Amino acid sequence: MTGFTLGNAAVAIAIAASNIPFAHLAEHWKAAFFLTLALPGHFVFFGALLGLIPLLLGRLSRRASWMTVAAVVLQTAWLCLLVADAKVFALYRFHLNAMVANMVFGGAMQDQVVFSGTVWGLIALAIATVLALEIAAAWLCWRWIERRPGAVKILRAWWVALAVMLFGQAMIAYYDARGDRAVLSQLPYIPWAQPITLKDSLHRFGVKNNPNSALPVLGSGLLAYPRKPLDCEAAPKLNVVVILLESLRHDALDPTVMPNTWRYAQQSQWFDDHYSTGNATRFGLFGLLYGLPGGYWHPMLAEQRGSAFIGQMKKDGYAMHIYGSAPLYNPEFDRTVFSEVRNHVVNGPRERHSAERDRAIIDRLRGDLAATRPDQRFFGFVFLDSPHQPYYMPKGYPPLFKPMADSINPLEFGPDHDPIPDFNRYRTAVHYSDSLIGDFLASLQASPFADNTVVLITGDHGEEFNDLKQNYWGHNGNFSDYQLRTPFVLHWPGKPPRKFIHTTSHQDFVPTVMQHALGCRNDPNDYSTGRDLFGPAQTARPLLVESWSQRGIRQGDRIYLFDNYGAATVVDRNYRPLPDAKVDPAAVSQSWEMLTRFQQR
Repeated sequence: MTGFTLGNAAVAIAIAASNIPFAHLAEHWKAAFFLTLALPGHFVFFGALLGLIPLLLGRLSRRASWMTVAAVVLQTAWLCLLVADAKVFALYRFHLNAMVANMVFGGAMQDQVVFSGTVWGLIALAIATVLALEIAAAWLCWRWIERRPGAVKILRAWWVALAVMLFGQAMIAYYDARGDRAVLSQLPYIPWAQPITLKDSLHRFGVKNNPNSALPVLGSGLLAYPRKPLDCEAAPKLNVVVILLESLRHDALDPTVMPNTWRYAQQSQWFDDHYSTGNATRFGLFGLLYGLPGGYWHPMLAEQRGSAFIGQMKKDGYAMHIYGSAPLYNPEFDRTVFSEVRNHVVNGPRERHSAERDRAIIDRLRGDLAATRPDQRFFGFVFLDSPHQPYYMPKGYPPLFKPMADSINPLEFGPDHDPIPDFNRYRTAVHYSDSLIGDFLASLQASPFADNTVVLITGDHGEEFNDLKQNYWGHNGNFSDYQLRTPFVLHWPGKPPRKFIHTTSHQDFVPTVMQHALGCRNDPNDYSTGRDLFGPAQTARPLLVESWSQRGIRQGDRIYLFDNYGAATVVDRNYRPLPDAKVDPAAVSQSWEMLTRFQQR
């Protein structure tokens, strides 16, 4: 059993190590030494946990065959999980985690990841191959034990493994207390690492850290949101419509890919240097409709606290027309953003594909326009899903560019994969979405609401096709322009067309609409961390952004990255490391204030 477990641990180490950029370790001997200890200690520990079940089963049943079968099945499942995790990490730079489990068991995964029959066949073949290899390894182990009974006594290897694991954990505790990035920045390469930290104890022994390199953890206290009761006009004059496109990257807004939105932008306020609050849907939509950083997601969900913006419109008697092509309950927008109006949330017909669902919800919103009285104020929201991987369009929809991929296979993504056919399919899907937007805008223009409706067209985040040449694909992977920068076209009745070139954020939409459409007289700091889009531009503005596994601050040409373990690293806009750069204390201080402004004190 020991040999079988240690052999599988070695394979697990090789799988995890496939994502480690070993070239950078040559310059950091501490990092190399840490990984040399941490990887064996980590995977031997997990292997030992997996081995307990077969061992107990064998002892209780007194049948070696039962122990062998259980060990083979568990180790096969473990290695397959590690292979899947390694692929996810290679593409997105985070490990399989609770959010992924939530998507799988909550039913949303089928809307996020779509595999063809061929891909599923390859996955089944891979699992069968791993199972066959595990059976062969178990047979060889038993043959070896039969020939060399003394080999059973290698249990002392566990003492060596325990010592290695404890030494690795001691390194983490020490360098965490010091805030040493060279060691702590290696933790993301270890799947599901659970580091031991002893900051307080070690600080008492004189180990000091840099106080300007950390951000607070939210959720420790109750929310104080909004900070003051809202004081708004009793009878607002403007309607509000938000058209949100899944994975809409900045350069998709051009006359060829989005002709309808492009023409509309020439008549609107076009914010050209605009960024989402996160590289995943939950954080992007959250920031847009709360006017807050994505870091508030978890406490808002825990308290099911809705957006002050949505709550004020409900109080003002706005009709609510809220449509999601993909379900708006996973992520849990029905228990966060729309919690106060969740009975008005309508999800697209589940029996249809995304392209058909997009058409259905746009038609529903157009029908709402036709059925609404001229004196009734309303809020319209549609979330189009066609630009989400695998990039949907109706059957027979003509390619916008060639060559265009017939389907998307994420298993093929890699450093040498040609992104052009996939990118062309993405742009064709965006073109289809734009045709639906054109239909809606035509209906709005023909309605009584053409001159009193604010319309926003934007994306929840961007989409990358290995643009950085660092094997990043899709979203959730980094905070670069390709995954964060998105079009932001805001049509405001009575305002002349204008193109803005200063940096803006999804956080800025709520304070702008609250002040100028709903007539709220509060200081925007009472309910948001954003800024008035029509106010004076401010240079060197730090943008606080969120992902599934990291928090970042974008400031000028630098991006500060903070992982779950407290390690802070600095990269440029193209994600090239800046090892000698320091995190700007002023940017951290402003971000800290934003992340704590609405926590109960």
